[in-house]
Amino acid sequence: MFGLVLVTLALTTSGQLHVPTTSPDAALGPEVVLSGKLFSKEGTLFRASGEAVLRSGTTVLRADEMTYDQETRVAQAHGNVLLVFNGLIGFAKDLTVNLETREVTAPGATFYQKQGVAPEVLTELAARGEALTLEQTGSNAFSFTTDHFRLLGDRAYQVDNLSFSASCGCDVVARLWRVSASSATLEPGERASFSSPTVRILGVPLVWLPLLSLPLTNRATGLLFPEFGSTGLSGFQLAQPLFLTLGQSYDMTLAPGYAFGSGSDSSGKGSLGVRGPFLNSEFRYTPAEGVNGRLWMRLLYDFKLERSPLDPNVLEPDAKQRGPRGWGSVEHRQELGNGWHTRADVTLYSDGFLFADLTPAGGFGRSYYYIPSTATLYHRGEDHYAGVDLAYRQDIRFGYPLFGGDDLRPTVFQRIPRLLYTIPTVPLLGPLTGSVDVELSRLSPLGGLLGDEGTDGVFWPALPDADGTQGNGRLDVGERQARTRLDVRPRLNATFDVGGVLRATPYLAVRESLYLFEVSREARSRTYGMAGLTLDTELSRTFGEGASAIRHSIMPAVELRAVPRVFGEKAPPIYDEVDAAVTPDGFFQGQVALRQKLVRRVGTSGTAELGRLDLTQGVDFLERRLGETSGRLLAVVGPVTAAATARLDLFTPNVEQRLTQLSASANWNVLANGRLNVGAGYERALGSSERVRRPIDMLLPPPLTTTAPVSSGGSCSDNATLDARPIDRVLFNAGTSLPFGLGVNYGAEVYRRDPARCDVVQVRSQTLSLSYTPSCDCFQIAAHASLLPAPVYFDYGVLLTVKGLGTFGR
Repeated sequence: MFGLVLVTLALTTSGQLHVPTTSPDAALGPEVVLSGKLFSKEGTLFRASGEAVLRSGTTVLRADEMTYDQETRVAQAHGNVLLVFNGLIGFAKDLTVNLETREVTAPGATFYQKQGVAPEVLTELAARGEALTLEQTGSNAFSFTTDHFRLLGDRAYQVDNLSFSASCGCDVVARLWRVSASSATLEPGERASFSSPTVRILGVPLVWLPLLSLPLTNRATGLLFPEFGSTGLSGFQLAQPLFLTLGQSYDMTLAPGYAFGSGSDSSGKGSLGVRGPFLNSEFRYTPAEGVNGRLWMRLLYDFKLERSPLDPNVLEPDAKQRGPRGWGSVEHRQELGNGWHTRADVTLYSDGFLFADLTPAGGFGRSYYYIPSTATLYHRGEDHYAGVDLAYRQDIRFGYPLFGGDDLRPTVFQRIPRLLYTIPTVPLLGPLTGSVDVELSRLSPLGGLLGDEGTDGVFWPALPDADGTQGNGRLDVGERQARTRLDVRPRLNATFDVGGVLRATPYLAVRESLYLFEVSREARSRTYGMAGLTLDTELSRTFGEGASAIRHSIMPAVELRAVPRVFGEKAPPIYDEVDAAVTPDGFFQGQVALRQKLVRRVGTSGTAELGRLDLTQGVDFLERRLGETSGRLLAVVGPVTAAATARLDLFTPNVEQRLTQLSASANWNVLANGRLNVGAGYERALGSSERVRRPIDMLLPPPLTTTAPVSSGGSCSDNATLDARPIDRVLFNAGTSLPFGLGVNYGAEVYRRDPARCDVVQVRSQTLSLSYTPSCDCFQIAAHASLLPAPVYFDYGVLLTVKGLGTFGR
């Protein structure tokens, strides 16, 4: 790389000496200029001393004294030697250049490859002798120490017995890791190839390899450093990534590896986790502005034994190895122009148990019981939205394969497709504004038109209906079938000022839903109108002046809304939240809300919230009872922030569901800028993720049957019973981020299951995380350790990322 070429030799005296050269090497330039305070000539040998400078083109060699033999074309520099050539700078005590063989000998010399600065700038700084400024200009791409190297071309050179370190302007990186090798070929901006290298971390030999190729750019094909890690599910895992550059806009990473597994099937029971070889692959692309995507896939051969698809802890009769398995995801974003966009987020598993086999969490800790995938094409204009989308849900409660397998699996209804057109609120006439939503959706199983849940409407593979209607292939009363729905929702609003102190907003809306059921060939419709009125105002007062001013506002509001009558299909089969939105007899409801807010001024125009208190009370006029009472509190007192939310319905017939939500949290920034903080939180929640998600997504089968309540004979030691009971969760966390880059975080979760029935208190998990990132952001060390119960296992991970070297661990 340095046409090092050093270079031109020359000698000078208190002036400049133009040294004639007959070399055809163009790198020497048309002339060589040698300058110095004193010089002499002995035959073909030129000698200069006192700030001797040899210069040719952009090449500069400085030293206390220098000699150049015009016949042998050898230059020798002694004392405070500085070499600059085409972005390379070197410092040595003594340095010899042979221009004939293009070799440089410099015992113990250190060389730096500069980036982010023009070579001409370095040349001028070297010519003026500004060594300190030269060292601080730009940034260092890499550095190496050697006794000898040889130029292979204008941008490559062969180095012997070197110590190499990629850098990023952070001196600690050079002290952190280095690669020592018997020889190496360095191509600035391309890669460094080493023979018999040893990677040293803090001077300690870590890895020896026969060959090593490191990219000196972010886009260079080559091996990345091995990844290793361990989980309680799959034990120790090791992978070797290979990065492939497929042009300027495409690249791929392939990482073959092996999971050594944990646990044993010899007991006759199944277990979570995997054991066997695997291949991770990732393909990334950005071919044009506004277009990007990522495809990720893991293929593995699982040596563990097959399990019952209904229970991962039970082996199949005459169980064989699980064999080929895998999962993958696709992410795509594209701007098509003229307001058109498309996006896709697809994730698929080869079988339902694979998610649990790869995810180190269980029970309540794993909140998913399905994996969603979506694809959307839409147009967004200034006054409308139009789009078509597909939604697929993969049920991962059971171990059935993605394609094929047992026909007794529960049927999942997919949204294929949905067309949506929306005009948001737009001004119409005077105080009138309006909006409209039009939706055409089809919900249907893949490969069929029937849910076939049985007359009780609940599909449970291990417990068919008593009358045999589950899975009989016929449409029976209580079962769901594929259906298409057209839903139109226009709305008209108006806003009026009442006496300058009150704002009144009446509104009218109509919803028309047309249903076509595809097995029975029935067409049904449901229509209802909604009328509402909102009255609200705001009272405020400011205390103090200037930067210390605090504003207190009170915002009372009253809302009335009613659906007086439902026409047509009063109670359609419920597939989603639209079908369940209105009861067959309509409703007449009200809500009273009182909101208070306290803010202070920040800067010239900003504000910061100091406190908030929201109280709401619902009223059901048809049932002549109070509805849900809810409250939200937020308080900021110096470094302490506290929040609480509660929802309570004292008059619901279902006693167990009267407390619908209760949560609280507090966080204390002990030191400024988040240097030290501690926090705690509380949550009253349902233990079953299915019960949590069921009200917001009903495309999956109806809820599974659960074990009988404790009062009916269920046992507190029965996990299925406990999963159906509410849970009191308490969360603790503490963390610090020190100025020199060290971060420490600790978190713990303690829960108590339904203390009124099953008084079970347990530490659910504990996690300790450590990280270190220097201010120059050249490397990061991160480690975590987690202790998880039921089954109890220890999970840990260590990750070391060094810029220019790669990533160790996982």
